[in-house]
Amino acid sequence: MRATLAFILLCLSLTQAVAQESAALQPILRANVAPPSVTVGQKTTLMLDVLAPNYMTRPPVTPEFQISNAVTRAGSTVNLTEQVNGTTYAGVRYEFLIYPQEPGSYSLPAQNVTVTYAAEPPASREAVLVTPELSFDAIIPDAAQELDPFVAAARLAIRQQIKLSSDPLKVGDSIVRTVTVEADETPAMLLPPLLADRVAGADGYAAQPQLQDKFESRTGTLVSQRVDQVTYIMQQTGKFGLPAIDIAWWNVRDGKVEHATADAVVLNIAENPAVQSRGESGSSLSWRRIALFIVDHRWTMLLIVILASACVWFGPGVAARIRDRIRRRRDAYRRSEAFAFAKFRAAARQGDTGRTYFALLDWLGRFEPGMSLRAFAAGACDAELDVEIAAVESRLFGSGSTTSERQSLVRLAKRVAAARRQLQRTSRLRAKQSPLPATLNPGGPYAAARLRPPAR
Repeated sequence: MRATLAFILLCLSLTQAVAQESAALQPILRANVAPPSVTVGQKTTLMLDVLAPNYMTRPPVTPEFQISNAVTRAGSTVNLTEQVNGTTYAGVRYEFLIYPQEPGSYSLPAQNVTVTYAAEPPASREAVLVTPELSFDAIIPDAAQELDPFVAAARLAIRQQIKLSSDPLKVGDSIVRTVTVEADETPAMLLPPLLADRVAGADGYAAQPQLQDKFESRTGTLVSQRVDQVTYIMQQTGKFGLPAIDIAWWNVRDGKVEHATADAVVLNIAENPAVQSRGESGSSLSWRRIALFIVDHRWTMLLIVILASACVWFGPGVAARIRDRIRRRRDAYRRSEAFAFAKFRAAARQGDTGRTYFALLDWLGRFEPGMSLRAFAAGACDAELDVEIAAVESRLFGSGSTTSERQSLVRLAKRVAAARRQLQRTSRLRAKQSPLPATLNPGGPYAAARLRPPAR
């Protein structure tokens, strides 16, 4: 009896030890944000450590940690090895660089991280870990409260290049002004535009700005660059000037306001005889030239007379049918998705937040009836699109700033256009691959996208 009782107690103790060991051998997740308070436009780093007993059989699945009114970039990835209670844990440390665009408090909600590891090799196990809720603050220093727009960087410099189509310049010639802004420790998308496309005495044509971010391999410093270019076509004689550029920015290293400048450009525009002769050539025709032209082209002129007579005879009925066809096509186009999308892009280029937002909703109703804006952004799987939509909604319905509003709307239009092409391409591929009729697939080609939660 005593031997039986001892055996039972031994089994219970062994079972408890195995259970404790199994419970101890669980993945570990650590997360923190440092520093907890940063200047607007500067980075705070979210460090995410994911550790698993023995080793991981596949990389962890982590969220992108996108936040409204902030730019999130993936940082470095470092492999980790630790000893925990005598067991070797292997894992990865992820860095996410977060650049807030507005002052205020930011929160990172709890999100899932999926880990697949070899708990008992060669068998693998999958676990879902939850990140803690984290937060940080973004501020604008008191000495920089008057800066508009507010730009914070460790270094900022401006270069400009002027290219003339001819020297000396005449009416009809062109000037190309290129301004390059380089900055350290701030993303290129936070650098403001510096060139105006409207200048007295010339017609301006702005090119699409070029944005570039890169990390220096030696120091790990983020170096950003924004290039703006405008071509001016001379319309008047006399003095022509391009204004000087002066941007005030906050030096985060020295803690003071500094200025970066580019010189003004002043040029003399001369008359252009070629332009004048082209303008006067219309009045230099004479009756003799007209007569010679008719004689030289008499058969062509006869054909034109015959065709004109036919048009006069049959014209009213044909013209009515043509007008009716044009009207139907015009009405059909105005009801189409392409017309709504063109209206949305035009509103974005004009820089009107309200018109752009409601034009986007109108287009979405034609693109996929019943789809919400959040479902569209989720279906596109584009974090930058989600950020731009959140920024527009913040300016329109919240207390968001209107700084760089036009550029933000242009970025929104670009991301929406990319998502539109992607979803249209997906719809065409599904239509080719599926042998079933459309009625067997209720909800449209993007129904699955509408069920996905939004990225933010």
